[in-house]
Amino acid sequence: MLSIAASVAALLSVFVASHALGDDSALNAKLECARIAAPGRIVCELRASATTFAGSGRLVWLDALVVRAPDFARPLRSRVVAQVTPAGSSNQPGTAAAKLALVASSAGTGTLELSVRAVICRDGTNGEWCGPVVVRVASPVAVGASAP
Repeated sequence: MLSIAASVAALLSVFVASHALGDDSALNAKLECARIAAPGRIVCELRASATTFAGSGRLVWLDALVVRAPDFARPLRSRVVAQVTPAGSSNQPGTAAAKLALVASSAGTGTLELSVRAVICRDGTNGEWCGPVVVRVASPVAVGASAP
C-alpha cells in the first residue's frame, strides 16, 4: 500500500510541475508579419524565449501550428519548427526563431494566429526537470494600398 501512495505522490508532483510550466508566463513569444502593398508573398517571423521567473528556464524545443489565417493569405505550411540557439552560443542562447510564409491572393486585412508549443527545462530541488508550454500568438496581416 505504501508503494501505491508513493506512486500517486510522484504522479501528482509531475502533474503539478507540468501545470506550472504550462503557465503562459513561462514563455515569451512574439509574431510579426510584414505588411505588403500588393498580393504576393508575406513573411512572418516568430521569436520566443523562456522567462526567468521563479528560477532559470531553458528553452530546448519549439514549434508552431497555424490555428487561423485570413482567407486572402494562406500559409505555405501549417507547421513550422523553430531553431533554438544552444547554450554556449554567442547569439542569445535559449532563444528560438522561425519564419513562416503566407501567399496573399488579394488585398485585405486579417489576423494570423499560431499555437506555439515549447519544452522548457528548469532546475528543481531533485535536479533538472522539463515540461511542455503552449501559448497562442497573433499578428495582423495587411495587403493593399494602405500597407507601406
